[in-house]
Amino acid sequence: MSGLAHREDVEFLEECNPALVERNAAEFRRLRDLLVQVEEPARRAETRTQWQSDGSHTYTSRLKEARQLVAHMAEGYDKAASALHAYALALATAKTHYGNGKRSERALAALIGTKGTAITRTAQEAEPMRQWEDMRATTGFLDGLAELTMDVDDIRDAANRLHDDAGGNFRLAKTTEQEARSTCVHALKQAYELLPEFKVKGSDSRPDLYAAMADIRREAEEARTSPLTHLPGSGPKREMTGPVGPDTLISPALRDIRMKTAGLPDDPADTFWNAPDNDADKTEWISKNKEILRAAARHAGLPEELVAGIAWKEIAGQPGFFDNGADFLRRSADETPWGLSPITAENLPWRFGGQVDETSFGPIAIQLRRGAEVLGYDPEHLTERQQHVVQGALQDPKQNAFIAAGFLAQIKAETGYADVPADQLTQAQMQEIAARYNGGPYWESKKGQDYGNEFVDNLGKVKEAMR
Repeated sequence: MSGLAHREDVEFLEECNPALVERNAAEFRRLRDLLVQVEEPARRAETRTQWQSDGSHTYTSRLKEARQLVAHMAEGYDKAASALHAYALALATAKTHYGNGKRSERALAALIGTKGTAITRTAQEAEPMRQWEDMRATTGFLDGLAELTMDVDDIRDAANRLHDDAGGNFRLAKTTEQEARSTCVHALKQAYELLPEFKVKGSDSRPDLYAAMADIRREAEEARTSPLTHLPGSGPKREMTGPVGPDTLISPALRDIRMKTAGLPDDPADTFWNAPDNDADKTEWISKNKEILRAAARHAGLPEELVAGIAWKEIAGQPGFFDNGADFLRRSADETPWGLSPITAENLPWRFGGQVDETSFGPIAIQLRRGAEVLGYDPEHLTERQQHVVQGALQDPKQNAFIAAGFLAQIKAETGYADVPADQLTQAQMQEIAARYNGGPYWESKKGQDYGNEFVDNLGKVKEAMR
C-alpha cells in the first residue's frame, strides 16, 4: 500500500491551473524586462558622468548603487519566473496522472456498482478505492455497503487491477507535484532574497524621497503606453489582494463592485428574478440591463458580447426560488442526518443533488464557491456570514453581472490565449470560454460543447439586444 495514494491525497489538483501559474511566470518576466529596460540607461548615464568634483563623485556613486539594485531586482524576478515556469510544467504532468487515476477509479466504481448500491452516509462518502479495500477484506466500516451479503470473487482480479492503477497514478501525481512545489518554493525564496529593502534613513532624506516619489508618478504616467507595463490581454489593472480572512465581511473586490454598480440603473422586477421563457423576453432582459453588462465587461476587460452572450444563456435557467430551495435541502442534508437512512447532499434526487458550495445563484448562474473566489474570499474557509454576503451579491442582478464577468476573465486567463486583447478575441475563442464556463474541467464534453455552440448561435440576437 505504500506505493499507492488515494484521490483525497491529490484532490486539490482539481483547483490547480498550470496556465494560470504560467501566466504569473509571464508577469515576472515582464517585470524583469521592464527593469532591464530601466537599468540600461542608468548604466550609460553612469559611464558618461565626469569625475570633476565631489558632487559628481557622490552622484555617480549613488547612480551606480541604484543600477546595482535594479540589476539585483531583475535577477530576482527572472529567477521567480523560471521557478514558476518549471512548476507549471510539473503541475500539468501531475494533473495528467491525476486524470488517469480518476478514469481508473470511475471504472472501479462501475465494477463495484454491479455488486450493490451504497445507501449509508459513510459508504456514499467513501472513495471507490476505499470501498474496494473494505469489500475485499470482508471487515471494516463499509461491510454494509449495500446492506447485503456480497460475493466479490468474480470481480476481484479486475477490481484489484483498477484499484492499483488508480492508486499508482494518484501516487505519481502526488510525488510529481510535491517535488516540483518544494523546488519552486526554494527558488522563490532565493529570488526574494535578491530583492533589496527600501528604507528611508533619517529626516534629511525626506526631501529626496518626495522628489523621488514625484519622479515615479511622472514616469508611471509616461509608462502607460509601454507594452511592458502590463501583459497583453490582461484587462484593466486593479489593486491585487490575497484572500480575505474570516474576520473580513466585505472584501475589497466586493466593495469595488458595489461602488461601480451604485450609479447603474436598477430594475425592480429583477429583485428576486423570474426566468425569461422565450427569445423575446431574453431580448427585453438584455436590452434593459445592457448598461450593466457593458460596465461589467469593461471592468473585467472582456468583449461586451461575451458577457451578454453568457447572460442570454443563463437567464433562461431555473428561477431564483429553486436556487434557494436547493441550497436549503443541501445544507439540511449536509448538516443533519435524516432518520434511519441518512443521505449526503451529493446524493439528493434530481437537480437538488450537489455540494453546498456548488449551489448556483443569480440571473447569470454562478456557483457560490466560484463567486467567493472572484470576490477574493477563501472558499475553503468561508464563514456563515461571508456565505450570506456572497449569496446576496450573486442574487443582486448588478453585482451578479460583475461577478460573472470576473469569472469569465479568470477562465480567459487560464486558456492558451490569455494574452489576446478583448477587442481581438475571435468568435471561436469566445465559444471556448463559453464551453469552459458551463463545463469546467469537462468543457470538451458534449454538454460543454453544446453550450458553446448555442452561445455562438445566439450571438446575432445578443448583439441586436445590446444596441
